[in-house]
Amino acid sequence: MKKSVPCAAVLVLALCGAFPAMAQQSPSAVVLTVNEEPVYAWEIGLLVPQIQQEMARQGMKPDQDTVIQASMQRVVDSKLLAQEAKRQKMQPNDERVKATMAQIEGQAGGREKLDQALGQMGMTYDMLAASVAESDLVQVFIEATIDPLVAVSPEEVETYYKEHPEMFQRPEQVHARHILMTAGPDASPEAKAAAKAKAEAARKRALAGEDFAALAIEVSEGPSAPKGGDLGFFARQQMVAPFADAAFALEVGQISEVVETQFGYHVIKREDPKTIQR
Repeated sequence: MKKSVPCAAVLVLALCGAFPAMAQQSPSAVVLTVNEEPVYAWEIGLLVPQIQQEMARQGMKPDQDTVIQASMQRVVDSKLLAQEAKRQKMQPNDERVKATMAQIEGQAGGREKLDQALGQMGMTYDMLAASVAESDLVQVFIEATIDPLVAVSPEEVETYYKEHPEMFQRPEQVHARHILMTAGPDASPEAKAAAKAKAEAARKRALAGEDFAALAIEVSEGPSAPKGGDLGFFARQQMVAPFADAAFALEVGQISEVVETQFGYHVIKREDPKTIQR
């Protein structure tokens, strides 16, 4: 029941990739109401990547409308729990909320980078913080009222695991770095051409033998630049299609052609799985 917040890499790539399905509405548009409390388009979009991953782990391949409907239902459920928590005078755990926001900022490469990424989605820092706080309030409510009533023995856990193996299967993942030269959907042809040229130049330097991580730190304009462009492991559903197709087609150590997405122009390098940091 816990409502989680995607990591920065998902916010920058997967979350933005979810919004085209709702492109007819701005992120601040009211999609529905729950007991007269508005639900905004950005709240639905924020959950889309998470729902996609959950369905993929269960072997499902739903269309985007199904994912959005499931995301809407999850938001409605969370709103109802949060409303009941407020009725009972519960409060989110401020320290936990602060820690979560600090983690997201760190993954994004700092507050400025996070604000830039959120701005590309039509969101703000305060909107994200409000979602984190509401998620934590739901968690507080569950911990106080539901968890004490639930008792599951180790034997029941083992039996459930054996009877539902498909729920614990992880989708195929790759570990990759990337260099991004930003050029949004509204960028002029000249700006797009300039961004693509910078990406081509970075690719040539990488192919010539320069360290990809160091190069990403130097020239990448994406929020993962301070981490050497490292996106960690990700499933295909977490990324926008052109990026995912290119990353999953690479061999370990291979560098992609320049890939265009709605965020700009990417150069991707697939990493050896053994290099992942846990």
